[in-house]
Amino acid sequence: MTSTLSRPAPAPASAPQAPRRAPSADPWHWAVTGASLLAVLAAASSLNGVVEPWTWLMPVLRTLVPVLLAAALTRALGLGSMITALAGVLALVGALTAQFFPRQALIGVIPGPGTSLELQRLLAQAEETVVSQVAPVLPGAGIFLLVCAALGLIAIVVDLLATTMRMPAPCGLALILVMVSPAIVKPTGVGMFAFIVTVLAFLFLLATAQWRENRLASGGARASSGFAGRSAIIGAAALAVTVILPMFVPGFNSGAFPQGARLNVWGNATGLNPAVTLGNDLRNPTGFGRILYSTNSDNPVYLRAVTLEDFSGRRWEPDERNGDRESDVAEIGAEDGVPGAPADSSPVFTRVSTQSYASPWLLTPYAPVGISNLTGNWAWDPANLSILATDGGSTARQQYLVQSRSSALTREGLGNIGPSDTEAVPDVFAALPDDTPEIVRTRTEEITGEFVNPYDKAMAIQSYLRGPEFEYSVEAPVEGGYDGSGMDVMARFLESKSGYCVHYAGTMAVMARAAGIPSRVAIGYTPGSPTGDTEEGPDGVELSEFVVDSRNAHAWPELYFEGVGWVQFEPTPSRGVVPTYAQQAFSPVGPRADDGNALNPSGLPGATGRTDPATDPTNAATGSQGAGSEGEATPATGLLAIGGVALLALLPLLLRTVRTRSRRKSVAITDVSAGSAGAATAAWAETTEIAGDYGYPLEPTDTPRTFAGRLAHEADLAGEPASSLARLRNAYEREEYAERGAAIGSPGAVTPPVPFHGSGRPGPSGTPAVGTPAVGTLARAVSPPRWDDVDTVTRALRRGSSWSTRIRARLFPQSLLNRFRSDPRD
Repeated sequence: MTSTLSRPAPAPASAPQAPRRAPSADPWHWAVTGASLLAVLAAASSLNGVVEPWTWLMPVLRTLVPVLLAAALTRALGLGSMITALAGVLALVGALTAQFFPRQALIGVIPGPGTSLELQRLLAQAEETVVSQVAPVLPGAGIFLLVCAALGLIAIVVDLLATTMRMPAPCGLALILVMVSPAIVKPTGVGMFAFIVTVLAFLFLLATAQWRENRLASGGARASSGFAGRSAIIGAAALAVTVILPMFVPGFNSGAFPQGARLNVWGNATGLNPAVTLGNDLRNPTGFGRILYSTNSDNPVYLRAVTLEDFSGRRWEPDERNGDRESDVAEIGAEDGVPGAPADSSPVFTRVSTQSYASPWLLTPYAPVGISNLTGNWAWDPANLSILATDGGSTARQQYLVQSRSSALTREGLGNIGPSDTEAVPDVFAALPDDTPEIVRTRTEEITGEFVNPYDKAMAIQSYLRGPEFEYSVEAPVEGGYDGSGMDVMARFLESKSGYCVHYAGTMAVMARAAGIPSRVAIGYTPGSPTGDTEEGPDGVELSEFVVDSRNAHAWPELYFEGVGWVQFEPTPSRGVVPTYAQQAFSPVGPRADDGNALNPSGLPGATGRTDPATDPTNAATGSQGAGSEGEATPATGLLAIGGVALLALLPLLLRTVRTRSRRKSVAITDVSAGSAGAATAAWAETTEIAGDYGYPLEPTDTPRTFAGRLAHEADLAGEPASSLARLRNAYEREEYAERGAAIGSPGAVTPPVPFHGSGRPGPSGTPAVGTPAVGTLARAVSPPRWDDVDTVTRALRRGSSWSTRIRARLFPQSLLNRFRSDPRD
C-alpha cells in the first residue's frame, strides 16, 4: 500500500516588519553639524596666547552658530549640497556684517554703502596689530574680523566634509590649519590643552559621523560596528605622527609638539616693531637673523633700531612720526635737546652687513651723524635719531657705513648734573599715564627718596634691579602671564622679580620718570662676539669684526641728563655691558664674555682658558641656565621618538585587535539571543581574514564552500578545526541565503544558490570534505555561530605556520589592506 504524502502546510507568515525610514529622512545630520561646531571651537582654543585668552570666544560663537545653523536648515529642507554651501557663505557674510559693520549694514545683515571703506580700515588696523604688538595682542575689531572670517570659512569646509560629503576624516586637516598661526606666533607652541581638546573633539566628530552612517544604513535602528574604537585608533595614529613629525621637519624647535614646540617659518626677525619678537627671539636657542659689523670703537657697540617713548596703553610701540622726519641720512643733525659733538672728538666708523636680518628700522650705533651706501629711501627722526624706510624697503642684505659720535662720560661728571628743565625734551619722554601702578611709585620713592641728583637716583634704580632679589628669566614671564610690555606688566614684574630685558629696561624707564628723570627704552642688539677678522675702513682705519644674532636681541633704558643728552644704563643682570660710568664696586654681576669689553683681549674666553657657562653665548636665550639644561631635554626627546615609533609599529596590531573585539562582541550577543542579524557574517569574515593573514587568502571567485574546502586541504585542517570551520560556513550560508524567519530545510526555505566548483575534494585524514554538501546539512536548522569555532580555526592556522608567518600575521596583517566592512563578499 502506498502512502500518500500530504502537501506541506504553507509556512506561517512572518511578522510584519516596521517600515524603514525613507533614505531622504536624515535627522542625524544635526548631530554631526553640532560636532563640527565643537571641533572648530576646540581648535580655536589654540588662539589663547595669540590674542588675549578667551576674548575671541563670543565673536567666534556669534559667527559660527548662524553659519552652521543656516547650513543645517538648508540640508534639512533637502535643497542640495551646493545650496547648503551657498547658505553657509551668505550666513557668514551676514554674521560678519552684523558684528563689524553695523552702521553700514542694511537691515542689520546686508553690507551697505561704506562697507568697503570700513573693511579697509579694519584690515589696516589688523595689519598694524600684527606688526606692532607682541602676542598676546590686544582685542580689536580688525584682528577679530580676520579671526571670525577665517574660522567661519573653516567651519563651512568642516561641515561640508563631515555632513554633506560624509567624509569626516579630512576635517582633521582643516582643524590643523587653525593651529598653524599659534604654532608660529606663540613661543611655547600650540599648547597641550588646546592640542588635547582638539584631538578629543575630532574623535567625537568621527564617532558622531559613523553613528549617523550606522543609523542611515539600518533605517534608524540601533546599530554598532565599532566606530568608537576606530576613532580611537585614528586618534592614536594622529598623536604618534604629531609627536614624531616635528623631530624631522625643519622649523620646529624648542621641544616636542605641541607643548614647547614653535614652528619658526620666518628664519629672521621681521616687522615694524623689533620689540614684537624680542621675547620669542630670546627663547630661541638656535640663533637666527645673523648680522656682521666692523668698528673702530674703543667701547662696546650697541646696535640700536628704535626707541619706545609713549608708556601709555597696554602695549608699547615706537612712534613713526612720519611728518617730522628728515630725508637726508647722509648728514644727520643733532638730536633735540642734545649738544653737538665736541670739536676734538674722533669719528667712530661702523660698517654693518645685515645679511638675512629684515626690518624697516635701520640698525646703527648711537649717535649716528651720517650713513652712506644705503639702498632705498630712508628718513631720520630728530627726536630720537631712529632711521626708517619710507618706501616699504627693509634692511635685508644691506651693507652700509655709519659714522657716529660717542661722549666720554664719567661718574663724577654725571653726578654734578642737576634736574633737567621740563622743556628740555618733549613731554612724551617724561609723562606717566594715570594708570601707573601704585607699586611703581612707592617702590621708586623707597629707592630714590634719599637722593637729589638724577644720576644718584638712576644708579639707585639700576642697583636695585641688578640686586640679588631679581633673576633673569625668559620663561617666568610666559608662565606668569606678563610677557611683553605695559604698565600692568611692569607691576607684575616688580612683584615676581623675574623677567628678561624688556621688563628690566621698561621698569627702570618708568621708575626714572617717577623720580623726575626723562627716559625712553631702546631696542636693538648687544655688542655680540668678535670673529677675529679685521677689514680696512675709511682713511685706512682698521675695523674689528663682530657677529650678533637673535640671541643678542636686547632692550635697555636711556635717561636724559641736561647738557649731555641721552645716557645708556644697563639694569638687566647677566646681559649686555654695564658702562664704565654706571659701574659700582658692589655691582653683583660683571660683563659677559660675548657682550662685555670684547675689544679687550683679556675679556675673551681664550685669555683665561675657560668660559663661564652663564656667559656662554649659546646660553643667552636661557639666562643663567648652563649647558646641562639642553642635555636634560635630550633623553625626553629620545623617549618621545622611541614611543612614537613603537606606537606606529603596533598600530596595525591595534587596528586588527579592535576589529576582532567588535566582531567577538556581536557573536557573543548571538550566543545569548539566537538570531541576531550579522553574527554569522562577522564570524565568517573574521575567519576568512585570519586565513588571509596566514597565507590562505579568499579569492574573488570563491564561494563559502570552495574556500572552506581549499583552506581545509591546504592548511591540513582535521578533526575539531575542520568541524569548527564547517559550522562557521554553515551558519554563514544560513544567514546569507535563507529567508528571514525560516530555517534551512523547513518548508518555505530557499536552497542557497552556491555552485559546486569542485568542492568535493576529500578532506585530510579521512574526514568528510568540508566543501562537500553533506546530506541534510541544509535540511536541518543550524545552530548560531560560536566564537570558540573562530578561535579553534585560528589556533590551528597558527600551529601550522612558521614563526615568520606568525609575526607577519600579528604585526602586519594583510586584512588591513581591505577597507572596514562587515560583508566579505565585496
